[in-house]
Amino acid sequence: MIIEYRKPSAALAPFVDHLWEKQVEDTGIIPYDIETIFPEDQTVLTYSFGKDYYRSHANTDDFKQINGIQLEGLHQAPNFYKHQPGIHIFGVKFRVGGLFAFLPTAISATNNISTEASILFQELPALNQEMSFNERCELMEAYLLSHLIEKQAKKYLKLLLMLQDLEGDSNTLQSSYKTLSRLFQEVIGISPKEYVQIKRINQSLALFASTKDIKSQDLADQLGYYDSAHFINEFKKYTGKTPKNLKNSLFDMKDSEFIDEFKQYISPEHLLHYTSIFHKNS
Repeated sequence: MIIEYRKPSAALAPFVDHLWEKQVEDTGIIPYDIETIFPEDQTVLTYSFGKDYYRSHANTDDFKQINGIQLEGLHQAPNFYKHQPGIHIFGVKFRVGGLFAFLPTAISATNNISTEASILFQELPALNQEMSFNERCELMEAYLLSHLIEKQAKKYLKLLLMLQDLEGDSNTLQSSYKTLSRLFQEVIGISPKEYVQIKRINQSLALFASTKDIKSQDLADQLGYYDSAHFINEFKKYTGKTPKNLKNSLFDMKDSEFIDEFKQYISPEHLLHYTSIFHKNS
């Protein structure tokens, strides 16, 4: 399996987290039966050049065949994927709310679904399998820069500034909450409360990846939950598992297998980001 990552240009960096590619040769091996991606705060535009793959939202009973160009919106329950040798997928992962700057339709309408991207975007670049990863990245970046919707980009950047202000002074939350909530629903498609919940679940997964025998009470304390019961309920809401269930399923793995397993649930960039935060603060 070949996986590549590339950071966007400076002009796109406020909106796009990274560009990526996953490819498995026809004679290759897929190291898992089902890939599980827990809810995260980003959305993805994907091109599939190889064999079909299959996606199911919130359960493992309703897999749908996927090929071509798809937009996968922010998901509020786990997504499950079945891949096969011969897949070749190129993707753009947008930052939280970043997709809003390019999408002429309501962002919330994309939540929890995979949609033919041509329905939502005009004149998408004609990428193909013969191009190099960097060539695909260059064409996609040029397309996105030329289709930036200035009015929506300004709203998105306004939301980012509000979030930065709140991080610096949490006392401003009450006076700004109505504006913040309205912008969240418009730009991200969910409420500020749910955004925080999803963010904390991603942080808890990263902590699991760094210390697989960490206790639920310790996770709850580090993430600012009122108590461990609140954390466990929220964890199960977004992952379908309790922390104990997940820990038990991973406990007997060797360290390298454990980290490889978590790469199914949260991107390596997320793992690096969250684990560095907690190492710095510990």
